[in-house]
Amino acid sequence: MKYEIDLRNDHWIGAGSLLIIGLRALDAGIFAELDAFAWVQGWETDRGRLFRHAYRDPRFGTLLECGLCHGEDTAGGRKPCSLCDGTGRIDRLRPEVREER
Repeated sequence: MKYEIDLRNDHWIGAGSLLIIGLRALDAGIFAELDAFAWVQGWETDRGRLFRHAYRDPRFGTLLECGLCHGEDTAGGRKPCSLCDGTGRIDRLRPEVREER
């Protein structure tokens, strides 16, 4: 026995379809504020599954490992690397000329 609902004009929707529509509406309602915040910030949003959203700032794609310290934060000694200021990474879109310390 199949449960179906007659909406109008002889269009039939099964109970499973109504459940999916309801779950998608609930998902959109739960994540509406977070999705709006991510959109304003310019983040990428991945909505792979119901009730699971992943957010990513695309600026993370511009970071590279420091070539001088190889991500170790120090260049040979105990003082911070002069190229990356001890962060271990550099921004490939903003090449900055560093002064020798």
